[in-house]
Amino acid sequence: MKTEKELWEIIEQANWQSDHNDDRIVEEWSKLDDDTFKQLEKFIGEKTSILYNNYESAWLNKDGKGGIDVSDDGWTDLTAEVVGRGENFYNNITADKLREMADEHDYKECFLYCLHK
Repeated sequence: MKTEKELWEIIEQANWQSDHNDDRIVEEWSKLDDDTFKQLEKFIGEKTSILYNNYESAWLNKDGKGGIDVSDDGWTDLTAEVVGRGENFYNNITADKLREMADEHDYKECFLYCLHK
């Protein structure tokens, strides 16, 4: 079993923020043993779901600050992007930063494609 730190290291080594080539990452991650890949897949899913749920009210404009202007698919892409940028970025995300990322189209479709082994 990999630790959370080790899973974040795998994500950060993928260098998603600088190179959004999901085919490259799929190829790299296909070399992981099956247990590690399954654990990574679950970890990314959990982290993305946490963001999705924690900031859903901001996305839907229930926080009174103006919604986060993305579609359903865009919301999935945006939350996955945050995970793809690594632990520090993830731990420091805010609703305002998500809003800014959406407004500036500062995210790509879709980090979750890297899990298509």
